[in-house]
Amino acid sequence: MTHNQIKIGCNRSGTPNTNKTSSKAVNSRKVDCPFRLYAKKTTWTLKVKNPEHSHDSTENIKAHPAFRKFNEQETSKIAQISESLLLPRQIKAQLCSQRESERPVILQEIYNQGKKIKKDKLQGRRPIDSVIETLKEENFALSSARNSEGQITSLFFTHPLAINSFVAFLISFLCIVLIKPIGTRFPFLKLLD
Repeated sequence: MTHNQIKIGCNRSGTPNTNKTSSKAVNSRKVDCPFRLYAKKTTWTLKVKNPEHSHDSTENIKAHPAFRKFNEQETSKIAQISESLLLPRQIKAQLCSQRESERPVILQEIYNQGKKIKKDKLQGRRPIDSVIETLKEENFALSSARNSEGQITSLFFTHPLAINSFVAFLISFLCIVLIKPIGTRFPFLKLLD
């Protein structure tokens, strides 16, 4: 396909991806529909490559995913509600009560939108890198090690108040001494006075 051509096909064209390794059964709308239109930019002529569909027409427009697509206001509302840690079914109930049209809200679409929001928040970073950055921003004490491939091999973090508590009660921690008496196999703790 060149830059001077536009290909228009049925939204059910293409073959379903059957070689997914996921154990979850996923239904596909794709049924390899051969319907194709080609438009050429030079004279804007429309050529019908195949006028036939290999499936019945949709009885209800609400069945098309494009009809159910969230608008910008709904997308920002989902992002805002997700921040308050509501469950997707609760988000769905709020959207349905505030929606003016009769477009249906499908729970899976809310899950998908939530995943998209989380992915956008990562800004291309790995989740663990995002966690480390957040810990640094919140002034957590942090220590991590990475291997030669940049993968994290160890991570230690603690809240700043925990460090203050540790320092304040350091004397108490030093009073516990590990002693292994001669003739016994197991060490035991002895509190010093």
